[in-house]
Amino acid sequence: MPNVQLHLDDDLQGLLIPQRQTPLLLPVSAVIEILGYREIMDADSDAGWLLGRFSWRNLTLPLISMERLLGVEREETRGRKRIIVVHVFSDRLEAPFVGIEATGMPRMVKLNEENLDVVEGESWPGDWPVSYKVSVQETEALIPDLDRLGALVADL
Repeated sequence: MPNVQLHLDDDLQGLLIPQRQTPLLLPVSAVIEILGYREIMDADSDAGWLLGRFSWRNLTLPLISMERLLGVEREETRGRKRIIVVHVFSDRLEAPFVGIEATGMPRMVKLNEENLDVVEGESWPGDWPVSYKVSVQETEALIPDLDRLGALVADL
């Protein structure tokens, strides 16, 4: 991975999305809504990372397990799972939104040059929807590639 410098003139807001292993970091602008877990319809695909579909605002959206997509075995977790509705960038989807499973409530973090660093030496298989691994406020997190995530869902 090339040496990446992040230049943030102003503080930005991000959300750390809890996962069993490494949380996800998303810009607040990509998160549309945080929902309590709800009834999930069976997936119409053999992709193990597509957990099914759920109803949201008169739409039926896919529910994705980022951990399964990244090769982490899914276990039933205790606690209150959430669905994070995220705007993905794909004109091939009926609606440009997906749900990402979270193992708890996301927390807001301030992002600036002083508290956000790219973790060097991480490389990802080409089909993984991950842009970077970063350290923010002493927590390592993955920044998803929302373009790639939208393309993976559209390919189903």
